[in-house]
Amino acid sequence: MRNKRRSVSSIGLFLQLFLLLFVTMLNGLRTSLINHFSIYPVALMELTIGVISLCFGVYGLIQSKNSALSWIIVIIGGLTCFLFIFVYLLPEAGTPPLIPWL
Repeated sequence: MRNKRRSVSSIGLFLQLFLLLFVTMLNGLRTSLINHFSIYPVALMELTIGVISLCFGVYGLIQSKNSALSWIIVIIGGLTCFLFIFVYLLPEAGTPPLIPWL
């Protein structure tokens, strides 16, 4: 049973590391996707990774009592979801949001 908890937490950690890599080192690919398609696929992928890693972190917390790795995954997954809202859905200084939703 312990290996199953570690694998769920490891998947969440891997997703967050992939998102970090995608935003930093693979930013050229990210920009190319935005230029060729639109901002929607990139934004939805970032939100999906954030929500899935958040779910894996919560699942890891349910399965194990007070696991530090699961807490880290939950916190970073929540911050990723908040970052999606902050970057893509909120206007800034009179500039309309990148994804109009109201």
